[in-house]
Amino acid sequence: MDKEQELGPLPREAAAVPGGRRDALLVFLSTLSVALMGLLVLIRIYPDRFGLVGPGSAAGALEQRLEGAGPADLPRPVSARERGALTLAQSIFADASPSVVHVTTRSRDVEGNDFDATEFVSGTGSGWVWDRTGHVVTCLHVINGATSALVTLADGSEWEAKLVGVDPKTDVAVVRIDAPPERLVPVRMGSSSDLAVGAQVFSVSCPYGLAHSLSVGFVSGLRRRIRSESGQFIDGVIQTDAAMHPGSSGGMLLDDQGRMIGMNAAIHADSRRQVGVGFALPVDRLQEVVPAIMRSGFRWEPRFGFVTASDVNSEALLGKIRDEPQAPKVGLVVAEVDDGGPAAVAGLRAMQTVRSAGLEERLVVRDVIVSAMGQEVRQRAELTAVLRALDPGEVLVLRVAKPSGEVEITLEPAGRTAGEAGADR
Repeated sequence: MDKEQELGPLPREAAAVPGGRRDALLVFLSTLSVALMGLLVLIRIYPDRFGLVGPGSAAGALEQRLEGAGPADLPRPVSARERGALTLAQSIFADASPSVVHVTTRSRDVEGNDFDATEFVSGTGSGWVWDRTGHVVTCLHVINGATSALVTLADGSEWEAKLVGVDPKTDVAVVRIDAPPERLVPVRMGSSSDLAVGAQVFSVSCPYGLAHSLSVGFVSGLRRRIRSESGQFIDGVIQTDAAMHPGSSGGMLLDDQGRMIGMNAAIHADSRRQVGVGFALPVDRLQEVVPAIMRSGFRWEPRFGFVTASDVNSEALLGKIRDEPQAPKVGLVVAEVDDGGPAAVAGLRAMQTVRSAGLEERLVVRDVIVSAMGQEVRQRAELTAVLRALDPGEVLVLRVAKPSGEVEITLEPAGRTAGEAGADR
């Protein structure tokens, strides 16, 4: 038998077997694809039946709304609010608002005689609880000129306020109400010494008489200077873009931990048209002013009749005389001295403007304060701290560098009354 007969073609039935398997596989895959596509269509149409969509999903919510719409002539059903954790602003407001009060002032309109006098509401403002004995702090301009004031606590109770004292220089006033201690929630104090621009702040006050309103913003600037209602300049003020309006004065400015860092005091003149520039008295200053008012009825600010140059100007002027004999290296240059005042009587002299032969003007430094009450003075803040630490009637001892050398002088404070508390120089 030859090789061709030995290795001839396979029988037809044997060769057809692999082709049949491929056809069966193709049929199976086609059927499976159709089944999967059908399943996907069903899932798309009825996703909830396959447990793939929860009741809170958009499809589930839509179905619930359609089922619960009810008749058109009845109120729509209310969806329950899902309670989550309080936001930072909500927590701070809940903690601070019980300490904020609404202050309503009244004045008398007299026609002919006192028997014809009628009392009317003359203004509104804000305030805050200092302690449980009933002391409430607000801005002086809130109650200034009023014949009486009414304090409304957070619980809605109203109390007649009695004036304790004022400090016109810082625009601070303290009143007292006879509310029981359990109704009074003193404010949680913070510090303004470590504030930074950009820190988030919260204001709680009563603008336009709208009690307990919240606004949120940031510290926009520090160590600003504003003029109080009494005409006095107030330094070291906090600037913020937290919304303030008429009636916000006396409210609280809080940090992101709910601690008081300032008392709302003023808004920029243009802020009546566009909100964004408000000012608050720093709480560290209030910590000094309020206790002093409560002790004496007004803040003791000794008046000695002199003004020093600013820190920057003093440093520049001292630099010009550095090569002169007896010239001090540090200190505050005396810029102004009141005629006949304690400083003038003690021999303190202000710098002078001298006109030379060439008609050119130049400043001549005469006296430089180098220490006060034995403490070295390099900046205005250091001198201010010494002045505030003086007891009423206490003398001020200064070490002064004059062109002839250093001398020690003693200044007697000028006499004053509570009504003159803001007339210092």
